[in-house]
Amino acid sequence: MASLPKIQFTHCGIFCSDLEMMVDYYCKSLGFVVSDKGVASTGHHLYFMTQDPEIHHQLVLFDGKPTDLPFNPVNQLSFLLDSLQDLREYYRRAKRAGVQGIEQVDHGNAWSMYFKDPEGNPLELYVDSPFFTAQPCHEPLDLDLPVEEITQQTEAMCLRRPGFLSREAWIQEMRERIAVQRTAFDA
Repeated sequence: MASLPKIQFTHCGIFCSDLEMMVDYYCKSLGFVVSDKGVASTGHHLYFMTQDPEIHHQLVLFDGKPTDLPFNPVNQLSFLLDSLQDLREYYRRAKRAGVQGIEQVDHGNAWSMYFKDPEGNPLELYVDSPFFTAQPCHEPLDLDLPVEEITQQTEAMCLRRPGFLSREAWIQEMRERIAVQRTAFDA
């Protein structure tokens, strides 16, 4: 029996009330570029957006979101960054751009900043830390501190919590659990 192919999440699409404003926001505030645009078979206008030259789109924005919805249907869009320094740079840029309501969170296994786009969609920019601690974990984070100080504070916090592992040890544990699951799935 063939083994289960790996699934990798690559992009999401969201409907927008003001498509042009949202495209402008994601380009100017988060550095996306439009990789393609057109009209879907449903008649919706859409923009494909990316920050990676090897990925055609990481985000697709569609028009047609009603303005009178009783709640925002998007729970959260999360974007992984390469380093804590990159997260700090986005934080500085967001502050300079006047982004309001930025929440900084130390999850132990990741450092995150949360805020909303102009249509109220929750956004998370995050980077994995070198540590693992059980979730949920929601501790204060100060992205104005130097990288070394943030890392030391996170390690100390994780060491106080039950189940501390290095990220590498957690990854190995997950590999083993996934291998067992795939074996059971293939049976």
